[in-house]
Amino acid sequence: MHIKQLESVFKLESKERYGYLIRKIADFEQVFLITDKKGNFVTCGNKDELIIPIWSELEFAQELIKKEWKKCRIKKVELTDFIIWMDKLETENYLVGGFPNQKLNSIVVKPIEIKNHLIFECKQYE
Repeated sequence: MHIKQLESVFKLESKERYGYLIRKIADFEQVFLITDKKGNFVTCGNKDELIIPIWSELEFAQELIKKEWKKCRIKKVELTDFIIWMDKLETENYLVGGFPNQKLNSIVVKPIEIKNHLIFECKQYE
């Protein structure tokens, strides 16, 4: 991905980045997350709000590990596995941060919401 495209997408408002995220995940059928050395997914937020950040493309996640999570790794998750995982995250009261930018600004949604958004978007491709 060209650096100018990367920068222009990161500059979008959170709502626009979330729409981009949903479309691209449906297109590529994969999600990128960041894990620590132990393989645990990183979270942001506070004690009351555990938010798991996700991205639709590797290059965006790579930008975040350059500064925010330097000692972490990127993990690709297939869409079907991600959708199934959302049910578990919902019962564990996690939230999902849809496409945080470098300042970690993002749309925060319940796992069931992003699951439904992704299922709806995927049906548009059938």
